[in-house]
Amino acid sequence: MRNKSRIFNKAISPIVVSNRINSEKDNKKVKNLFPYFLNSRLPKKKFAFTLAEVLITLGIIGVVASITIPTLSQKLCEKRTVTQLRAVQSILSQSVKAAEAEDGEVEGWELKLDGSESDAQIIGEKLLKHMKVAHDCGTEPDEKSICVPYLKYNTLNGGTVWGNYSALPNYYKVKLNNGASLWWRSGNHSIAAEKRAEMYIDFFVDVNGSALPNMVGKDVFDFYYEKGSLRVAGTPHYLNSGACSLTSTGWGCAYYVLTNGKLLK
Repeated sequence: MRNKSRIFNKAISPIVVSNRINSEKDNKKVKNLFPYFLNSRLPKKKFAFTLAEVLITLGIIGVVASITIPTLSQKLCEKRTVTQLRAVQSILSQSVKAAEAEDGEVEGWELKLDGSESDAQIIGEKLLKHMKVAHDCGTEPDEKSICVPYLKYNTLNGGTVWGNYSALPNYYKVKLNNGASLWWRSGNHSIAAEKRAEMYIDFFVDVNGSALPNMVGKDVFDFYYEKGSLRVAGTPHYLNSGACSLTSTGWGCAYYVLTNGKLLK
């Protein structure tokens, strides 16, 4: 009897309850049992933005967009202008070289160098055999702006050029395959003050055609052919070398853009 009492007492020895729900060892075996048990029975809370928060967020996005989008658009337009101007420079250089290889040097093309319509047509006959164009408007007035915008271009200093090139018969007008407007005339010896005695061809280009801004120095530029080479307007110590500033016409900005890879600001 006494032995049975000992066995019974041993069997019902008191249970010690720890203040810790689970020991670290137990937690490894039964991880997060208690929280999981409760979470499975509690209603799930749904999170959402209030109308005020949504409006504030949209307002912030709008402000950021209004600042960044115009800047990105301006940079993209500037990059396109530089790329297009370089492309036109290459087209002119290659076309003149090819024409000279076939018909002799420009100096022997029997140009009167008086800026006349006949000179512009002779130049066109020589060059267009080696130039890919979308439209050939010749020397006729281009009132529908098919080749060259029918307007007077603005200048950097707030003025306008002296005439509407598209309406003048002494300028030969074409639209290149890349969308650029191109027109030319022969050199004019009478303008001695601008040192044009050696100039044979004066090329003008609007790199994006009729699209804005239609401004000299921004999308309208100038090249010259003289002494066997194509010259860029604005080259130091050359014609229009000082004409690329906000207080000038902008006719000398071709050199600035091609050299710096950006537009004047």
